[in-house]
Amino acid sequence: MFNFFKSKKAPQRQLNHASELHKGDMVTVIDSFAYPAWLKGQTLRVVDVQTYQYQHSSDTELVLESNSGQVVFLQIEQQDGEQWAHFSIKIQRDDVAEIFGLDEFARIFDEESLTYIETRNSPERFTQFLASSYQQSEAPYVCYFHNKDYRKHALPQYEQDGGEPCEMICLLSDDEKHGLNIEIWQGGETEVSLTLTRPISDIVDLFPGDAQ
Repeated sequence: MFNFFKSKKAPQRQLNHASELHKGDMVTVIDSFAYPAWLKGQTLRVVDVQTYQYQHSSDTELVLESNSGQVVFLQIEQQDGEQWAHFSIKIQRDDVAEIFGLDEFARIFDEESLTYIETRNSPERFTQFLASSYQQSEAPYVCYFHNKDYRKHALPQYEQDGGEPCEMICLLSDDEKHGLNIEIWQGGETEVSLTLTRPISDIVDLFPGDAQ
């Protein structure tokens, strides 16, 4: 007999661009030596989506986790008609000392002019994320961090309650393919990250999860 009462399944989400990723989705990175072994050719899960709010704009940041538990942060940028994928990893104080030297790194905070800093050592585990030198690209500025995806919601008014303020210091390599970013939070806690900028085409596959 024919079943006239078949339940209708909800259509599966389609992902056409990395900017459409939500928590629970998965993304595959191209198999290229431009990436470290733990990232190249790997499929990572989106474990969180968060927002950096600036005075006149905002950035959505995807938190990606590999099967081995390593975390990388992804932001998508459109610039001059091209799209770029910014992959960032956080480094610790000992890493900063090894790569730059703590006294040299401290100049970033002390000098009034925009700082230039050279990489002293390039540990193998960070090779793809490091440039030989960096130049501070602009004066420090304040932004507000929201542990929430605001792509479908209105952001709170800038400087109002709801976000955690931090001061940002950004440095770039000459070719703008690498970045050194410093976030200074209330209470003085400081986070340092290295950024690798790649063409958006390096994201070769997208898999929808349970997000709606």
